[in-house]
Amino acid sequence: MPASPSAAEPVTDRVAQADTMLCADRQFGDSAAIGERNLARFRLGLTMLARHDGEAADVLRTTAAAADERLRPLLYDPVLRNCFEVDLARLESGRLGHSSFGAYVSGYVPTPADAPSSTGPCEALIRPHRSAWPGLGDAWVLTEPAPHGSSQEMLAGRLMELYRGALGDSRAAAPVDPADSVRAVLRAGAELLATLLPAAGAGVLGHVTMVGFTRRESEEGPLQSMSGGDPLPSTVLLAPERCTSPWLAAESLLHEGAHLKLFDALRTGSVVRNATERVPIPWRIGSWTVIRVFVALHFYVHLLVFRAAAAAAGEAVRERFGPPPSVEDLDEPSPGTPAARSGQYRTSAERARYLAECVLSLPEQALTENGHRFARWLLTALRLVDDDAPRPHDRAAATTRRAEPWQPPENPSGGVLQRITPVDACALPGLGQLVVSPTRSARMHWLNARSWTVYSLCDGRDLGSVRTAYARAVDLPADSHEVNRQVRDSVRRLVAADLITHDM
Repeated sequence: MPASPSAAEPVTDRVAQADTMLCADRQFGDSAAIGERNLARFRLGLTMLARHDGEAADVLRTTAAAADERLRPLLYDPVLRNCFEVDLARLESGRLGHSSFGAYVSGYVPTPADAPSSTGPCEALIRPHRSAWPGLGDAWVLTEPAPHGSSQEMLAGRLMELYRGALGDSRAAAPVDPADSVRAVLRAGAELLATLLPAAGAGVLGHVTMVGFTRRESEEGPLQSMSGGDPLPSTVLLAPERCTSPWLAAESLLHEGAHLKLFDALRTGSVVRNATERVPIPWRIGSWTVIRVFVALHFYVHLLVFRAAAAAAGEAVRERFGPPPSVEDLDEPSPGTPAARSGQYRTSAERARYLAECVLSLPEQALTENGHRFARWLLTALRLVDDDAPRPHDRAAATTRRAEPWQPPENPSGGVLQRITPVDACALPGLGQLVVSPTRSARMHWLNARSWTVYSLCDGRDLGSVRTAYARAVDLPADSHEVNRQVRDSVRRLVAADLITHDM
Protein backbone atom coordinates (compact mmCIF):
# COMPACT_ATOMS: atom_id res chain seq x y z
CA MET A 1 0.00 0.00 0.00
CA PRO A 2 1.29 3.49 -0.72
CA ALA A 3 2.23 5.74 2.16
CA SER A 4 0.04 8.52 3.48
CA PRO A 5 -0.12 11.58 1.22
CA SER A 6 2.04 14.48 2.28
CA ALA A 7 0.29 17.27 4.14
CA ALA A 8 1.93 19.67 1.67
CA GLU A 9 0.29 17.98 -1.28
CA PRO A 10 -2.57 20.20 -2.58
CA VAL A 11 -5.97 18.80 -1.72
CA THR A 12 -7.12 19.35 -5.31
CA ASP A 13 -4.32 17.07 -6.54
CA ARG A 14 -5.27 14.38 -4.05
CA VAL A 15 -8.95 14.64 -4.99
CA ALA A 16 -8.06 14.37 -8.67
CA GLN A 17 -5.95 11.28 -7.95
CA ALA A 18 -8.79 9.70 -5.96
CA ASP A 19 -11.32 10.53 -8.68
CA THR A 20 -9.11 8.89 -11.30
CA MET A 21 -8.38 5.89 -9.07
CA LEU A 22 -12.07 5.18 -8.47
CA CYS A 23 -12.42 4.53 -12.21
CA ALA A 24 -9.05 2.93 -12.88
CA ASP A 25 -9.54 -0.60 -11.57
CA ARG A 26 -10.64 -2.83 -14.47
CA GLN A 27 -12.75 -5.09 -12.25
CA PHE A 28 -14.53 -2.57 -10.01
CA GLY A 29 -13.89 0.95 -11.30
CA ASP A 30 -13.78 0.98 -15.09
CA SER A 31 -17.39 1.30 -16.25
CA ALA A 32 -16.57 0.30 -19.82
CA ALA A 33 -14.93 -2.93 -18.62
CA ILE A 34 -17.80 -3.60 -16.20
CA GLY A 35 -20.26 -3.13 -19.06
CA GLU A 36 -18.28 -5.43 -21.36
CA ARG A 37 -18.30 -8.21 -18.76
CA ASN A 38 -22.02 -7.79 -18.11
CA LEU A 39 -22.81 -8.01 -21.82
CA ALA A 40 -20.78 -11.23 -21.99
CA ARG A 41 -22.62 -12.59 -18.95
CA PHE A 42 -25.93 -11.59 -20.59
CA ARG A 43 -25.13 -13.41 -23.83
CA LEU A 44 -23.96 -16.53 -22.05
CA GLY A 45 -26.90 -16.46 -19.65
CA LEU A 46 -29.42 -16.23 -22.48
CA THR A 47 -27.69 -19.15 -24.20
CA MET A 48 -27.90 -21.18 -20.98
CA LEU A 49 -31.60 -20.36 -20.62
CA ALA A 50 -32.23 -21.39 -24.23
CA ARG A 51 -30.81 -24.85 -23.48
CA HIS A 52 -33.41 -25.36 -20.75
CA ASP A 53 -36.52 -23.72 -22.24
CA GLY A 54 -37.31 -25.14 -25.65
CA GLU A 55 -40.40 -22.95 -26.08
CA ALA A 56 -38.42 -19.71 -25.79
CA ALA A 57 -35.13 -21.06 -27.21
CA ASP A 58 -35.35 -19.26 -30.57
CA VAL A 59 -36.05 -15.82 -29.12
CA LEU A 60 -33.39 -16.27 -26.43
CA ARG A 61 -30.72 -17.32 -28.93
CA THR A 62 -31.67 -14.53 -31.34
CA THR A 63 -31.37 -12.00 -28.53
CA ALA A 64 -28.03 -13.43 -27.41
CA ALA A 65 -26.66 -13.06 -30.94
CA ALA A 66 -27.60 -9.38 -31.28
CA ALA A 67 -24.88 -6.73 -31.63
CA ASP A 68 -23.77 -4.90 -28.50
CA GLU A 69 -25.57 -1.68 -29.38
CA ARG A 70 -28.84 -3.59 -29.79
CA LEU A 71 -28.32 -5.73 -26.71
CA ARG A 72 -27.37 -3.01 -24.25
CA PRO A 73 -30.85 -1.37 -24.01
CA LEU A 74 -32.32 -4.81 -23.22
CA LEU A 75 -29.71 -5.64 -20.57
CA TYR A 76 -30.27 -2.39 -18.71
CA ASP A 77 -34.05 -2.32 -19.07
CA PRO A 78 -35.48 -2.60 -15.51
CA VAL A 79 -38.07 -5.29 -16.29
CA LEU A 80 -35.95 -7.39 -18.64
CA ARG A 81 -32.93 -7.27 -16.32
CA ASN A 82 -35.10 -8.36 -13.39
CA CYS A 83 -36.53 -11.24 -15.45
CA PHE A 84 -33.05 -12.28 -16.55
CA GLU A 85 -31.70 -12.38 -12.98
CA VAL A 86 -34.77 -14.24 -11.71
CA ASP A 87 -34.44 -16.78 -14.54
CA LEU A 88 -30.76 -17.39 -13.79
CA ALA A 89 -31.47 -17.89 -10.09
CA ARG A 90 -34.24 -20.36 -10.91
CA LEU A 91 -32.03 -22.17 -13.40
CA GLU A 92 -29.25 -22.58 -10.84
CA SER A 93 -31.70 -23.96 -8.28
CA GLY A 94 -33.32 -26.30 -10.84
CA ARG A 95 -36.68 -24.46 -10.82
CA LEU A 96 -36.64 -22.63 -14.15
CA GLY A 97 -39.77 -23.92 -15.88
CA HIS A 98 -40.33 -21.29 -18.57
CA SER A 99 -38.15 -18.21 -18.99
CA SER A 100 -39.90 -15.02 -17.89
CA PHE A 101 -37.30 -13.06 -19.87
CA GLY A 102 -38.35 -14.95 -23.00
CA ALA A 103 -41.99 -14.03 -22.39
CA TYR A 104 -41.31 -10.30 -21.94
CA VAL A 105 -38.65 -9.86 -24.63
CA SER A 106 -40.60 -11.55 -27.42
CA GLY A 107 -42.05 -8.28 -28.71
CA TYR A 108 -38.73 -6.43 -28.60
CA VAL A 109 -36.17 -8.74 -30.18
CA PRO A 110 -34.04 -6.64 -32.56
CA THR A 111 -33.43 -7.95 -36.05
CA PRO A 112 -30.48 -7.10 -38.29
CA ALA A 113 -32.79 -4.88 -40.37
CA ASP A 114 -33.74 -2.73 -37.37
CA ALA A 115 -31.98 0.60 -36.95
CA PRO A 116 -29.88 0.64 -33.76
CA SER A 117 -31.71 2.35 -30.92
CA SER A 118 -30.71 3.24 -27.36
CA THR A 119 -34.37 3.17 -26.27
CA GLY A 120 -35.27 0.20 -24.10
CA PRO A 121 -38.70 -1.44 -23.86
CA CYS A 122 -39.70 0.23 -20.56
CA GLU A 123 -38.47 3.62 -21.72
CA ALA A 124 -40.78 3.36 -24.74
CA LEU A 125 -43.77 3.15 -22.35
CA ILE A 126 -43.26 6.66 -20.99
CA ARG A 127 -44.89 9.56 -22.78
CA PRO A 128 -43.75 12.26 -22.98
CA HIS A 129 -40.19 11.03 -22.89
CA ARG A 130 -37.97 13.02 -20.50
CA SER A 131 -34.23 12.59 -20.36
CA ALA A 132 -32.82 12.76 -16.84
CA TRP A 133 -29.50 14.42 -17.71
CA PRO A 134 -29.07 15.08 -21.45
CA GLY A 135 -25.50 14.84 -22.65
CA LEU A 136 -24.34 12.82 -19.63
CA GLY A 137 -26.09 9.51 -20.26
CA ASP A 138 -29.24 7.79 -21.47
CA ALA A 139 -31.17 7.79 -18.18
CA TRP A 140 -34.84 8.75 -18.36
CA VAL A 141 -37.50 9.89 -15.89
CA LEU A 142 -40.22 7.46 -14.83
CA THR A 143 -43.85 8.53 -14.82
CA GLU A 144 -46.95 6.39 -14.99
CA PRO A 145 -46.68 4.24 -18.16
CA ALA A 146 -48.91 4.83 -21.19
CA PRO A 147 -48.80 1.46 -23.00
CA HIS A 148 -50.08 0.71 -26.47
CA GLY A 149 -50.84 -2.88 -27.42
CA SER A 150 -50.79 -6.10 -25.45
CA SER A 151 -46.99 -6.46 -25.24
CA GLN A 152 -46.60 -2.98 -23.79
CA GLU A 153 -49.52 -3.48 -21.42
CA MET A 154 -47.92 -6.64 -20.03
CA LEU A 155 -44.59 -4.84 -19.69
CA ALA A 156 -46.18 -1.81 -18.01
CA GLY A 157 -47.96 -4.03 -15.50
CA ARG A 158 -44.71 -5.75 -14.62
CA LEU A 159 -42.85 -2.44 -14.32
CA MET A 160 -45.36 -1.09 -11.82
CA GLU A 161 -45.35 -4.38 -9.94
CA LEU A 162 -41.56 -4.16 -9.59
CA TYR A 163 -41.79 -0.49 -8.61
CA ARG A 164 -44.20 -1.26 -5.78
CA GLY A 165 -42.18 -4.31 -4.76
CA ALA A 166 -38.99 -2.24 -4.50
CA LEU A 167 -40.83 0.16 -2.19
CA GLY A 168 -42.13 -2.74 -0.11
CA ASP A 169 -45.71 -1.57 -0.53
CA SER A 170 -48.12 -3.32 -2.89
CA ARG A 171 -50.48 -0.34 -2.57
CA ALA A 172 -47.88 2.36 -3.23
CA ALA A 173 -49.04 5.33 -5.24
CA ALA A 174 -47.92 5.80 -8.83
CA PRO A 175 -44.60 7.57 -9.41
CA VAL A 176 -44.66 11.33 -8.88
CA ASP A 177 -44.68 13.28 -12.14
CA PRO A 178 -41.91 15.78 -11.30
CA ALA A 179 -42.37 19.48 -11.90
CA ASP A 180 -40.09 21.18 -14.38
CA SER A 181 -38.23 22.78 -11.48
CA VAL A 182 -37.50 19.37 -9.92
CA ARG A 183 -36.20 17.97 -13.20
CA ALA A 184 -34.06 21.08 -13.69
CA VAL A 185 -32.39 20.54 -10.31
CA LEU A 186 -31.97 16.82 -11.06
CA ARG A 187 -30.13 17.73 -14.24
CA ALA A 188 -28.07 20.37 -12.44
CA GLY A 189 -27.15 17.82 -9.77
CA ALA A 190 -25.89 15.40 -12.43
CA GLU A 191 -23.91 18.18 -14.09
CA LEU A 192 -22.42 19.21 -10.73
CA LEU A 193 -21.44 15.62 -9.99
CA ALA A 194 -19.73 15.27 -13.37
CA THR A 195 -18.02 18.65 -12.91
CA LEU A 196 -16.61 17.90 -9.45
CA LEU A 197 -15.66 14.29 -10.23
CA PRO A 198 -15.26 14.05 -14.01
CA ALA A 199 -14.22 10.38 -13.80
CA ALA A 200 -16.08 8.77 -10.88
CA GLY A 201 -19.07 11.13 -10.84
CA ALA A 202 -19.76 10.92 -14.54
CA GLY A 203 -19.07 7.18 -14.39
CA VAL A 204 -21.78 6.30 -11.87
CA LEU A 205 -24.39 8.18 -13.91
CA GLY A 206 -23.86 5.71 -16.75
CA HIS A 207 -25.12 2.86 -14.55
CA VAL A 208 -28.51 4.53 -14.07
CA THR A 209 -31.23 3.78 -16.61
CA MET A 210 -34.38 5.01 -14.88
CA VAL A 211 -34.96 7.77 -12.30
CA GLY A 212 -38.28 7.79 -10.46
CA PHE A 213 -39.67 10.24 -7.94
CA THR A 214 -41.79 8.86 -5.17
CA ARG A 215 -42.94 9.31 -1.59
CA ARG A 216 -43.03 6.57 1.01
CA GLU A 217 -43.41 6.55 4.78
CA SER A 218 -42.13 3.67 6.88
CA GLU A 219 -41.26 3.02 10.50
CA GLU A 220 -37.76 4.30 9.69
CA GLY A 221 -39.15 7.60 8.40
CA PRO A 222 -39.76 9.05 4.94
CA LEU A 223 -37.87 7.69 1.95
CA GLN A 224 -35.00 9.91 0.85
CA SER A 225 -33.42 7.86 -1.92
CA MET A 226 -32.81 4.25 -2.86
CA SER A 227 -31.28 2.16 -5.63
CA GLY A 228 -33.28 -0.69 -7.10
CA GLY A 229 -30.82 -3.58 -6.99
CA ASP A 230 -32.36 -6.92 -7.97
CA PRO A 231 -36.01 -5.89 -7.40
CA LEU A 232 -35.82 -2.89 -9.76
CA PRO A 233 -32.47 -2.96 -11.62
CA SER A 234 -30.64 0.09 -12.98
CA THR A 235 -33.04 2.38 -11.12
CA VAL A 236 -32.74 5.26 -8.67
CA LEU A 237 -35.80 6.37 -6.72
CA LEU A 238 -35.77 9.80 -5.06
CA ALA A 239 -38.06 11.86 -2.89
CA PRO A 240 -38.77 15.12 -4.78
CA GLU A 241 -37.27 16.94 -1.78
CA ARG A 242 -33.85 15.57 -2.73
CA CYS A 243 -33.96 17.96 -5.67
CA THR A 244 -34.22 21.20 -3.73
CA SER A 245 -30.56 22.00 -4.48
CA PRO A 246 -27.98 20.72 -6.98
CA TRP A 247 -25.67 19.71 -4.11
CA LEU A 248 -28.29 17.53 -2.47
CA ALA A 249 -29.26 16.01 -5.81
CA ALA A 250 -25.62 15.36 -6.72
CA GLU A 251 -24.92 13.58 -3.44
CA SER A 252 -28.05 11.45 -3.82
CA LEU A 253 -27.10 10.46 -7.36
CA LEU A 254 -23.57 9.61 -6.27
CA HIS A 255 -24.89 7.50 -3.39
CA GLU A 256 -27.35 5.45 -5.39
CA GLY A 257 -25.36 5.44 -8.64
CA ALA A 258 -22.32 4.04 -6.80
CA HIS A 259 -24.51 1.22 -5.48
CA LEU A 260 -25.73 0.42 -9.00
CA LYS A 261 -22.19 0.47 -10.37
CA LEU A 262 -21.03 -1.94 -7.68
CA PHE A 263 -24.10 -4.12 -8.29
CA ASP A 264 -23.01 -4.46 -11.92
CA ALA A 265 -19.37 -5.10 -10.97
CA LEU A 266 -20.19 -7.82 -8.43
CA ARG A 267 -22.27 -9.73 -10.97
CA THR A 268 -19.05 -10.86 -12.62
CA GLY A 269 -16.75 -11.44 -9.66
CA SER A 270 -17.44 -12.43 -6.06
CA VAL A 271 -15.38 -10.81 -3.27
CA VAL A 272 -16.22 -12.95 -0.21
CA ARG A 273 -15.96 -16.68 0.36
CA ASN A 274 -18.61 -16.86 3.08
CA ALA A 275 -21.68 -14.83 2.17
CA THR A 276 -23.20 -15.30 5.64
CA GLU A 277 -20.25 -14.10 7.76
CA ARG A 278 -21.29 -11.06 9.78
CA VAL A 279 -19.66 -7.99 11.30
CA PRO A 280 -21.03 -5.87 14.21
CA ILE A 281 -21.98 -2.31 13.21
CA PRO A 282 -22.03 0.07 16.23
CA TRP A 283 -24.44 2.59 14.67
CA ARG A 284 -27.00 -0.01 13.63
CA ILE A 285 -28.92 -2.65 15.54
CA GLY A 286 -27.60 -6.09 14.72
CA SER A 287 -24.78 -6.89 12.33
CA TRP A 288 -23.99 -6.75 8.62
CA THR A 289 -22.70 -9.37 6.23
CA VAL A 290 -19.17 -8.80 4.96
CA ILE A 291 -20.50 -7.98 1.49
CA ARG A 292 -22.72 -5.27 2.98
CA VAL A 293 -19.65 -3.87 4.74
CA PHE A 294 -17.94 -3.63 1.36
CA VAL A 295 -21.00 -1.99 -0.22
CA ALA A 296 -21.15 0.63 2.54
CA LEU A 297 -17.40 1.28 2.46
CA HIS A 298 -17.56 1.65 -1.33
CA PHE A 299 -20.21 4.35 -0.95
CA TYR A 300 -18.46 6.19 1.91
CA VAL A 301 -15.19 6.36 -0.03
CA HIS A 302 -17.02 7.91 -2.98
CA LEU A 303 -18.83 10.30 -0.65
CA LEU A 304 -15.64 11.47 1.07
CA VAL A 305 -13.97 12.09 -2.30
CA PHE A 306 -17.06 14.07 -3.36
CA ARG A 307 -16.99 16.17 -0.20
CA ALA A 308 -13.28 16.84 -0.54
CA ALA A 309 -13.94 18.00 -4.10
CA ALA A 310 -16.83 20.17 -2.88
CA ALA A 311 -14.63 21.82 -0.26
CA ALA A 312 -12.02 22.60 -2.92
CA ALA A 313 -14.54 23.81 -5.52
CA GLY A 314 -13.59 27.04 -7.24
CA GLU A 315 -15.64 30.18 -7.76
CA ALA A 316 -16.93 29.08 -11.16
CA VAL A 317 -18.57 26.00 -9.61
CA ARG A 318 -20.00 28.03 -6.72
CA GLU A 319 -21.41 30.66 -9.03
CA ARG A 320 -23.06 28.07 -11.25
CA PHE A 321 -24.41 25.66 -8.62
CA GLY A 322 -24.41 27.72 -5.42
CA PRO A 323 -22.17 27.17 -2.37
CA PRO A 324 -21.76 23.64 -1.02
CA PRO A 325 -23.40 22.81 2.33
CA SER A 326 -21.31 24.11 5.22
CA VAL A 327 -21.84 21.04 7.41
CA GLU A 328 -22.47 17.37 6.80
CA ASP A 329 -26.07 16.19 6.91
CA LEU A 330 -25.61 13.65 9.68
CA ASP A 331 -27.24 10.23 9.64
CA GLU A 332 -28.22 9.51 13.23
CA PRO A 333 -27.33 6.11 14.72
CA SER A 334 -30.22 3.78 15.50
CA PRO A 335 -31.56 4.32 19.03
CA GLY A 336 -30.06 2.05 21.64
CA THR A 337 -26.89 1.27 19.68
CA PRO A 338 -23.37 1.77 21.09
CA ALA A 339 -22.91 4.75 18.76
CA ALA A 340 -26.11 6.38 20.02
CA ARG A 341 -24.88 6.05 23.61
CA SER A 342 -21.30 7.14 22.98
CA GLY A 343 -21.83 9.85 20.39
CA GLN A 344 -19.43 8.15 17.95
CA TYR A 345 -19.82 7.14 14.31
CA ARG A 346 -22.00 10.05 13.32
CA THR A 347 -19.86 11.24 10.40
CA SER A 348 -19.02 9.60 7.10
CA ALA A 349 -15.29 9.68 7.90
CA GLU A 350 -15.77 7.86 11.22
CA ARG A 351 -17.89 5.21 9.61
CA ALA A 352 -15.51 4.74 6.67
CA ARG A 353 -12.60 4.26 9.09
CA TYR A 354 -14.53 1.71 11.12
CA LEU A 355 -15.55 -0.25 8.03
CA ALA A 356 -11.98 -0.11 6.73
CA GLU A 357 -10.77 -1.56 10.05
CA CYS A 358 -13.34 -4.33 9.71
CA VAL A 359 -12.02 -5.21 6.26
CA LEU A 360 -8.40 -5.16 7.45
CA SER A 361 -9.20 -7.42 10.38
CA LEU A 362 -10.77 -10.14 8.25
CA PRO A 363 -8.76 -13.35 7.97
CA GLU A 364 -7.04 -13.69 4.62
CA GLN A 365 -9.17 -16.68 3.64
CA ALA A 366 -12.42 -14.70 4.13
CA LEU A 367 -11.92 -12.89 0.81
CA THR A 368 -11.47 -14.09 -2.73
CA GLU A 369 -8.63 -12.86 -4.91
CA ASN A 370 -11.07 -10.24 -6.22
CA GLY A 371 -11.99 -9.34 -2.63
CA HIS A 372 -8.39 -8.58 -1.69
CA ARG A 373 -8.04 -6.52 -4.85
CA PHE A 374 -11.27 -4.66 -4.04
CA ALA A 375 -10.07 -3.88 -0.52
CA ARG A 376 -6.66 -2.59 -1.66
CA TRP A 377 -8.28 -0.40 -4.29
CA LEU A 378 -10.85 1.15 -1.97
CA LEU A 379 -8.45 1.75 0.91
CA THR A 380 -5.88 3.37 -1.36
CA ALA A 381 -8.51 5.82 -2.61
CA LEU A 382 -9.74 6.46 0.94
CA ARG A 383 -6.28 7.40 2.19
CA LEU A 384 -5.97 10.03 -0.52
CA VAL A 385 -8.75 12.05 1.11
CA ASP A 386 -8.48 10.96 4.76
CA ASP A 387 -5.09 11.02 6.47
CA ASP A 388 -6.56 9.21 9.48
CA ALA A 389 -7.82 6.21 7.54
CA PRO A 390 -6.29 2.92 8.77
CA ARG A 391 -3.28 1.48 6.99
CA PRO A 392 -2.52 -2.21 6.66
CA HIS A 393 1.16 -1.81 7.56
CA ASP A 394 0.17 -0.43 10.98
CA ARG A 395 -1.12 -3.87 11.91
CA ALA A 396 1.20 -6.04 9.83
CA ALA A 397 3.05 -7.42 12.82
CA ALA A 398 -0.20 -8.68 14.32
CA THR A 399 -1.60 -10.23 11.17
CA THR A 400 1.40 -11.50 9.21
CA ARG A 401 1.85 -15.24 9.49
CA ARG A 402 4.99 -17.18 8.72
CA ALA A 403 4.81 -18.46 5.17
CA GLU A 404 4.71 -22.20 4.79
CA PRO A 405 7.52 -23.67 2.69
CA TRP A 406 6.29 -24.33 -0.82
CA GLN A 407 5.66 -27.93 -1.79
CA PRO A 408 5.24 -28.86 -5.46
CA PRO A 409 1.87 -30.32 -6.41
CA GLU A 410 1.60 -33.99 -6.99
CA ASN A 411 2.04 -35.11 -10.55
CA PRO A 412 0.31 -38.51 -10.74
CA SER A 413 1.96 -40.89 -13.12
CA GLY A 414 -0.17 -41.21 -16.23
CA GLY A 415 -2.74 -38.65 -15.04
CA VAL A 416 -4.13 -36.38 -17.74
CA LEU A 417 -6.00 -33.10 -17.63
CA GLN A 418 -8.96 -32.85 -19.98
CA ARG A 419 -11.49 -30.07 -20.58
CA ILE A 420 -15.15 -30.94 -20.04
CA THR A 421 -17.19 -30.76 -23.24
CA PRO A 422 -19.45 -29.41 -24.53
CA VAL A 423 -19.38 -25.89 -23.09
CA ASP A 424 -20.72 -22.46 -23.93
CA ALA A 425 -18.20 -19.66 -23.57
CA CYS A 426 -17.73 -15.98 -24.22
CA ALA A 427 -14.21 -14.58 -24.57
CA LEU A 428 -13.13 -11.08 -23.56
CA PRO A 429 -9.56 -10.95 -24.87
CA GLY A 430 -9.16 -7.24 -24.16
CA LEU A 431 -9.83 -7.91 -20.48
CA GLY A 432 -7.94 -11.20 -20.36
CA GLN A 433 -11.03 -13.09 -19.25
CA LEU A 434 -13.14 -16.02 -20.38
CA VAL A 435 -16.60 -16.79 -19.04
CA VAL A 436 -17.57 -20.41 -19.55
CA SER A 437 -20.43 -22.75 -18.63
CA PRO A 438 -20.56 -26.53 -19.22
CA THR A 439 -23.80 -27.41 -20.97
CA ARG A 440 -24.68 -29.86 -18.20
CA SER A 441 -24.32 -27.12 -15.59
CA ALA A 442 -26.31 -24.03 -14.66
CA ARG A 443 -23.35 -21.96 -13.48
CA MET A 444 -20.94 -19.51 -15.07
CA HIS A 445 -17.25 -19.48 -14.28
CA TRP A 446 -14.99 -16.48 -14.81
CA LEU A 447 -11.40 -17.32 -15.74
CA ASN A 448 -8.60 -14.79 -15.54
CA ALA A 449 -5.74 -14.79 -18.03
CA ARG A 450 -3.74 -17.37 -16.04
CA SER A 451 -6.61 -19.82 -15.60
CA TRP A 452 -7.72 -19.29 -19.19
CA THR A 453 -4.26 -20.21 -20.44
CA VAL A 454 -4.09 -23.32 -18.24
CA TYR A 455 -7.63 -24.28 -19.28
CA SER A 456 -6.70 -24.05 -22.97
CA LEU A 457 -3.78 -26.45 -22.35
CA CYS A 458 -5.90 -29.15 -20.68
CA ASP A 459 -6.35 -31.19 -23.85
CA GLY A 460 -5.22 -34.59 -22.62
CA ARG A 461 -1.73 -33.60 -21.45
CA ASP A 462 -0.35 -34.63 -18.09
CA LEU A 463 0.36 -32.03 -15.43
CA GLY A 464 4.05 -31.81 -16.23
CA SER A 465 3.33 -31.14 -19.89
CA VAL A 466 0.79 -28.46 -18.97
CA ARG A 467 3.41 -26.76 -16.76
CA THR A 468 6.00 -26.83 -19.52
CA ALA A 469 3.57 -25.40 -22.11
CA TYR A 470 2.30 -22.78 -19.65
CA ALA A 471 5.85 -21.65 -18.89
CA ARG A 472 6.47 -21.14 -22.61
CA ALA A 473 3.20 -19.20 -22.96
CA VAL A 474 4.04 -16.79 -20.12
CA ASP A 475 7.80 -16.70 -20.82
CA LEU A 476 8.93 -18.01 -17.42
CA PRO A 477 11.33 -20.84 -16.49
CA ALA A 478 9.45 -24.16 -16.52
CA ASP A 479 10.83 -25.21 -13.12
CA SER A 480 10.19 -21.87 -11.39
CA HIS A 481 8.18 -21.58 -8.19
CA GLU A 482 5.85 -19.04 -9.85
CA VAL A 483 4.94 -21.33 -12.74
CA ASN A 484 4.29 -24.22 -10.38
CA ARG A 485 2.13 -22.05 -8.14
CA GLN A 486 0.07 -20.55 -10.97
CA VAL A 487 -0.56 -23.90 -12.65
CA ARG A 488 -1.33 -25.64 -9.35
CA ASP A 489 -3.82 -22.96 -8.27
CA SER A 490 -5.48 -22.81 -11.68
CA VAL A 491 -5.83 -26.58 -11.98
CA ARG A 492 -7.34 -26.79 -8.50
CA ARG A 493 -9.93 -24.14 -9.35
CA LEU A 494 -10.74 -25.64 -12.73
CA VAL A 495 -11.28 -29.09 -11.23
CA ALA A 496 -13.42 -27.62 -8.43
CA ALA A 497 -15.51 -25.77 -11.04
CA ASP A 498 -16.01 -29.04 -12.97
CA LEU A 499 -14.41 -27.50 -16.06
CA ILE A 500 -11.64 -30.10 -16.35
CA THR A 501 -11.09 -33.67 -15.23
CA HIS A 502 -7.86 -35.12 -13.84
CA ASP A 503 -8.03 -38.75 -14.90
CA MET A 504 -5.54 -41.50 -14.13
